[in-house]
Amino acid sequence: MIRSISCLCAKVTQQVQLDPSSNDGALNLCHCTPCHTVTGQICFSYYLLQAQPQLQSLEEYQQSNSISRYFCGTCGSHVFAHCVHTGHYFVASGLLDSPPQTESVRHWRASDTHDGGLSSFLPGDSAPTAVPCWLTNGQDASGEIKSEKSSDPSQLLARCHCGGIDLYITRPDSTSEEAWSPWPDIIVPYISGTNAENEEDVKWWLCAGKTKYMAGACVCRTCRLGSGFSIQTWAFIPKSNILTAQKSPLAYGVGTMKRYESSPKVYREFCNCCGASVFWHCEQRPLLIDVSVGLLQADSGSRAEEWLEWTTGRISFAEMAVDKSLLQQLEAGINPKGSR
Repeated sequence: MIRSISCLCAKVTQQVQLDPSSNDGALNLCHCTPCHTVTGQICFSYYLLQAQPQLQSLEEYQQSNSISRYFCGTCGSHVFAHCVHTGHYFVASGLLDSPPQTESVRHWRASDTHDGGLSSFLPGDSAPTAVPCWLTNGQDASGEIKSEKSSDPSQLLARCHCGGIDLYITRPDSTSEEAWSPWPDIIVPYISGTNAENEEDVKWWLCAGKTKYMAGACVCRTCRLGSGFSIQTWAFIPKSNILTAQKSPLAYGVGTMKRYESSPKVYREFCNCCGASVFWHCEQRPLLIDVSVGLLQADSGSRAEEWLEWTTGRISFAEMAVDKSLLQQLEAGINPKGSR
């Protein structure tokens, strides 16, 4: 099966040949700690390739003795992975222009999440727990890391695999309401023509009596191509509640953070060492930041539900989804009652 792929900036554009075993109808989602801290996603998925792809112009991150990941150094999109011990190469599932139909999902290392992570919203089969990561096929477990926690319970650690992104989230406070959004929430259909002006200045990112932040899933084109995964999960956090490792106010470019302007006055930050997605923000909404949930190291698990309240009303930009069958399964899982 030959498929075309492209990262968000289109610097990486080529054709790849999927291995026939990638067409069994099941999408492998790996929830292991390295997969979500290297990519910044709550979990990640790849398709097995028949041959080595073109790796020119890509940044390589050697995650362990067994695994190397390749990402675009311009836009941060994760593109390929290589398992040294098996010789296999993999392509990030979200970059395919026409992915195989997802009839079911298979969850790997969901136990690493402690709370089920995305598997709670996407019911599927569980893979053997003895395999450390889907990419390794049980060949090597080196490079496995344990999630770290903040020593201060009032702060939530956000860190990528290489440690170049090292931030802290604080609880909602009076400054959290100083942020403003031109849009009334994250779930207004983009193509429907619905009036999307926040005329009443709704602070929709504050939930549960203003004690938690809103989180949700987005399947828009730029999130998909910018991450390499079809489902981007964001937590919506005011800039004033994000601190550097030195506990000072957030400054873009700190550590290994790199910026890509994905459209005019719209920015995405990622780690220029391991490629993890970090932020989305724009000049229209400068004080409210989308933080990639895969970076969060919460006590409760990957969904960080003691900090976040997950919206179930609608998947953002569902109109743009390429893998329609996966979207339908996610919508049914995240909102089983079908309410809007």
